[in-house]
Amino acid sequence: MRKIQHATGVDVGSRFIKSVMLQTRQSCLTLKGFAIESVVSNPYDDCRSDRQKGSHLVHLLRDQFNPSPEIVGISVSGPQVLLKNLTLPVMTEKDLREHLGLELDRYIPLDVQNVVWDVYRHKAPVLFADEKQEHSLVVAKKNFIEDRIQQFEHHGMKVRFVDVDILALVNMVAYNYGDEGTWIIVHLGPAGILSVIMEAGDPVNIRQVSYEAEWYGGLLDRMLLAPETSDETYKIGASETLLLKQFVEETTDQVLEIVKHFSDMSEKAVVSGVLLSGGYSRVEGLPARLADVLKMSVSLVDPFKKITVPPAMQQDSRFQKASPLLGVAVGVAIRGVRAP
Repeated sequence: MRKIQHATGVDVGSRFIKSVMLQTRQSCLTLKGFAIESVVSNPYDDCRSDRQKGSHLVHLLRDQFNPSPEIVGISVSGPQVLLKNLTLPVMTEKDLREHLGLELDRYIPLDVQNVVWDVYRHKAPVLFADEKQEHSLVVAKKNFIEDRIQQFEHHGMKVRFVDVDILALVNMVAYNYGDEGTWIIVHLGPAGILSVIMEAGDPVNIRQVSYEAEWYGGLLDRMLLAPETSDETYKIGASETLLLKQFVEETTDQVLEIVKHFSDMSEKAVVSGVLLSGGYSRVEGLPARLADVLKMSVSLVDPFKKITVPPAMQQDSRFQKASPLLGVAVGVAIRGVRAP
């Protein structure tokens, strides 16, 4: 892929469609535009099919960007995408891909003829004692990817590449926070908790877990989506306060487990901090609670920390609300403008 002067990154989430257009100016990145819109008709009703979301997405891009983008990068996630950690003997990149090409059915519960896949080798500081190495295998249903690409092409837009949320977040953090040090990125959303330990700009461990309680989605949607669609603040009842407390406790336990796992992997590395991303990271008091338990810095990720944002956008209340949700879209756009 050749370098281009501007790129559009698109993140189709479970609850929001998010898109960011970045432009390269004198080796720096500038935010040229953003778009975000709920893909549910109201906080209580998730009635749109994936195909409807895709069609709605393309119309959103045409409406929000002028001129509308001709080339986009997209990130995919959700139940159509499987992320699996593999510990395999050390081998060359060529041998690794040949092995998975022949033995993929050993690692996934899907028909290998109907999927597309990629593998990422973790750049861990040390290998396991038995000379094995960790990898992340990403598998997506072929018809899901093809349908998503066709939705764009049908409206005259070309999909330049397809990414996955966690690697897009790594791109975003590495650009904004630098390649030095160790960061733990925790992405909280309806699909669960997606985390990555990033060391020297590269992921060394990826983990994905589902929430124990299925009703978190309904509760947090009412809390977080309602203010987006109404001027009134959502009022939390006594029973919901208890449920919210359980969500915070479970999230805290999971993040503690992530930190412990990393401590077991590396005794020397010092964690620079925990960066929270995703819609559920906006739950009031969550960063402070995690910081108190972990005894380290915990903050909402700033996708535009080193990206120039025009003053008019900075003062736009829509941008201020949307910023914590745009991390994946920013990471996809960064890949677009920095691709060799």
